[in-house]
Amino acid sequence: MRALRPIWLAALLWPLAACDDVGLGTADEPNVVEALALYDGAVVVRGPRGYCVDAGNVRRQPSSRLVFLGSCESLSGEPGVTVPLALIAVNVAGKQPGRAQPTAATIAASAAPKKPLAAVDIDGLALVHLDAGGELALPGGDPRYWRGGMVINDHFVSLAVYSPAGSSLAGASGRRFITDLARTLRSASAQ
Repeated sequence: MRALRPIWLAALLWPLAACDDVGLGTADEPNVVEALALYDGAVVVRGPRGYCVDAGNVRRQPSSRLVFLGSCESLSGEPGVTVPLALIAVNVAGKQPGRAQPTAATIAASAAPKKPLAAVDIDGLALVHLDAGGELALPGGDPRYWRGGMVINDHFVSLAVYSPAGSSLAGASGRRFITDLARTLRSASAQ
């Protein structure tokens, strides 16, 4: 489980600029938090039970924030709730009033030449299961991964779940996982 921590630190280390992001609740590591409030709390990034935010490796761009989550055990090195290993990426764009909900077809088209294994629009969430690319985001990862998009408080939120090769999260379980992640983000973010 600790195997992902060095990969994340090496691959994701990025200079951090001052911004309005606030970590909520902490694990034993100072950069491992339960939730991270972005854009003055308009979007709160929180993972499903057993997953924490790697607050030390948030990529801050002028127009978006890219937040990574993983198992709290992997990030902190402390025992806790055992969950499937996954690298979760949540990209939150700046506020755009009237932002339209994305569709699965739009997300699938933006991922070309990767091919969608499944594409569905459900409960304000566009989901696409892609056939390739997961191994590029996560060394030793399954090529298949799930990507989703939704709007929270006029912010476009893009989700991706990468898992080790052969993980159930690369298949049907990944759809349930990313749907639960979307629900968690919505419930954590004030409307």
